[in-house]
Amino acid sequence: SRDMLTRAAYIITGTPTGQEEISFFYSIPKDRIKVLPLPTPGYCLENSQKKTRDYLDKSGISGDYLLYPAQFWSHKNHVSAILALEILHKEYNLPLSLVFVGSDSGNLSYVKKVASDQSCSEYIHFPGFVSQENLIALYQNASALVFPTFFGPDNLPPLEAFALGCPVIASRVSGAEEQLGDAALLVDPKNPAEIAWAVNRIINDPSLRKTLIEKGCARAQRWTGKDYMREIFSVLNEFEAIRKCWE
Repeated sequence: SRDMLTRAAYIITGTPTGQEEISFFYSIPKDRIKVLPLPTPGYCLENSQKKTRDYLDKSGISGDYLLYPAQFWSHKNHVSAILALEILHKEYNLPLSLVFVGSDSGNLSYVKKVASDQSCSEYIHFPGFVSQENLIALYQNASALVFPTFFGPDNLPPLEAFALGCPVIASRVSGAEEQLGDAALLVDPKNPAEIAWAVNRIINDPSLRKTLIEKGCARAQRWTGKDYMREIFSVLNEFEAIRKCWE
C-alpha cells in the first residue's frame, strides 16, 4: 500500500523501470528504491538436465503444446492465449494444445467459458495447481511458454522457462526488455494474432528456437538466489547505520 511504501526505509524492485514507476507514482526518492533483479528459482537450475514425460502421459497431454502457468486473475490475460490458439489452428494449421496451470483466483469459470466457445476447445487443458515436479516436466516438454500478462515488469515464469530449456513468448510491457533481454520474443498481449505469429516462428524456425533456448539458459544462470541474497545483505548492511539511531 502507499502507506507502507512511503514509510519503508528501502524498497526493492527488479528493474530500473520498476524503480522509475515507484518513484513517480508514490513520490519516493530513488535512492530508497534498490534495483535487484528477480533471481532464477533454484529448483529450476537444479533440475535443468532431468526430463520426463510421465506426468504428461498420465494427464492425457499429448503432442505439441504451449504452456501458461499463472493463477486465474483477469490481468493474466488467459483469453488472449486462447484466441491465439484458435488462430494457430485455423490460419497456421498448427494443431497445438494449450495447458493452463494455476489456481483459481476468481476468473477460472470465465476462462473456461471462453475456451468452450472455440473450435479448438478440446485442445485446451486445465490441470489446476500442479506439484513442482510436474511443473518442471511441463516446462521441459512444451513447445513454448506463452505469457501474455498485462502487468510487469517482474515475472518468474519466464525465468523458470529459461532455466528449463523452454522458449519464451512474453508480453511487451514496461520493463520486460530489462528483465528478459533478447532471450524472449516480446508481443503485444492485447493482440492474439501477434502471439500466434510468434508461436509459429518458434515452431517453424529451429534455428530461432535453438537461439532462444541458449540465450534463455545464459540469462537464467546469470542471476541466481545466491546473487540476490548477497545484494540483500548489502542493503541490510547499509541500513545498519540507520537502525542504530533508535532503541
